[in-house]
Amino acid sequence: MKSGNKKESLFNSGVALVVGGSGGLGRAICQKFGELGSDVVITYNGNKEAAISLSNELEKLGRLSTALQMSLDDPKTINQIVGEIIDKYGSIHSLVYTVGPDIGQPYVNDVSYEEWLKVMSVEPIGFFNIVKATLPYLRISRGSIVSVTSAATMRYAPRDILSAGPKASVNMLTTAIAREEGRYGIRANIVAPGFISAGLGQQLLENVISEKEKIAIEKASALKRIGTAEEVAEVVLFLASKKASLVTGQIIATDAGYTA
Repeated sequence: MKSGNKKESLFNSGVALVVGGSGGLGRAICQKFGELGSDVVITYNGNKEAAISLSNELEKLGRLSTALQMSLDDPKTINQIVGEIIDKYGSIHSLVYTVGPDIGQPYVNDVSYEEWLKVMSVEPIGFFNIVKATLPYLRISRGSIVSVTSAATMRYAPRDILSAGPKASVNMLTTAIAREEGRYGIRANIVAPGFISAGLGQQLLENVISEKEKIAIEKASALKRIGTAEEVAEVVLFLASKKASLVTGQIIATDAGYTA
């Protein structure tokens, strides 16, 4: 008997949960999930309009999609939301964490106590809260986690501590998950973008970084250019997919060779 031509899914059954999916990079990741055949849950903090618009776009591709407001500092509400996602979609095959608050670029000496508390609350604490809520379901689905952090955790750039500091903690927690949860079939990896023309990077290019600084950023990378959200999304989706079935506990720099 001849086998059918049905293409095997790149993902286990269930939905991709993209935390921070309404942002510039998150949007590209959600779109790629949709293009590759996955339903997508998008979470957002304050950008409701962008999240709903993206969800509608994904549904036009024939995917199921939901946009949900999620405050990462509220474990009780996070657990409730994750339960609702399971009720609707059955399981979560991938958790992608691509969150970062709006920040400036101060030197460490100029960082206020309030700024430091803000970034640490949003990123490492928020990541722990969503991981704690989803791990039981990811064990069942033998799912994957992809944390999107920063190449600055590998090669520090002056004035980037508000990004690199909290993201280094996310890296360590992701590595711990890879080590401890592999026995349940969970894979956990890190994508570390360099400077990209999306989200906070685009805001900095438009409002903070001078043309001279932009040229210096480009020269600091091996490829001599700034990356795009779509290029980073390709790597995220590879790691989330079955194509990366033997890959876990890794940090993949998507930085045009900045860390080379």
